[in-house]
Amino acid sequence: MEYLSLANSAGMWVACILPVGVLILLCVIFYRKAMASGREMGMTRETLMVGFNAALISSIGPSLAIVIGMLALVVNMGAPFAWLRLSYIGSIMYELMMADFGAQAVGTTLGAADFGQKAFANGVWIETVCSLGWIAVAAVATPRLEVLRKKMAGGNIAFLPILTSACMLGAFAYLSASKILAGHGSTWAWIIGAVCMTSLLVISRKMKKTWIAEWSLGVSMLVAMCIAALV
Repeated sequence: MEYLSLANSAGMWVACILPVGVLILLCVIFYRKAMASGREMGMTRETLMVGFNAALISSIGPSLAIVIGMLALVVNMGAPFAWLRLSYIGSIMYELMMADFGAQAVGTTLGAADFGQKAFANGVWIETVCSLGWIAVAAVATPRLEVLRKKMAGGNIAFLPILTSACMLGAFAYLSASKILAGHGSTWAWIIGAVCMTSLLVISRKMKKTWIAEWSLGVSMLVAMCIAALV
């Protein structure tokens, strides 16, 4: 675990603080623009603050779920980089997947005993570079996405969510296979985590409580990590 001294070094904190600072500045700019636009539309400050408070409260659940999930990334990739990635992307599933792909490229897996500096460096590069595609699409292809969406669906718009879901299921099935076949704690962690996730989603749907679904990933990961440590 010597690489963690690098992953949590002062240099990494400085490198990660700079882009997070830019993100905070953008949030302030968007907030000021939104408030100014609301006043131009004739909305009172009281009305604007009601909307602001509602948005703030609704963001707490998903944010805490991300924080819980971030623990898995912090353990393997260090606190500074995990903080940076989830500040920008906010998807623990993507980050863990890319970090594991980076580890596999040097013959190991995320969290393995031989996960070292090369695996860490690969994870950093893959997590960062692979997300550049989203930026390119947003900057260049956004005006053309509607045409592309219709072509991909072959004229059947209802098919597009199915296509997207199939791609995600394939990716996670590939990642899950190695954990299931590993045996012992990894296998039981996967099984219990899947049962926990499914149960919470069913409960959320039956009770019509969306916040339960928002917390389901973080809770399931926490349960699975505990199982993996105990078994």
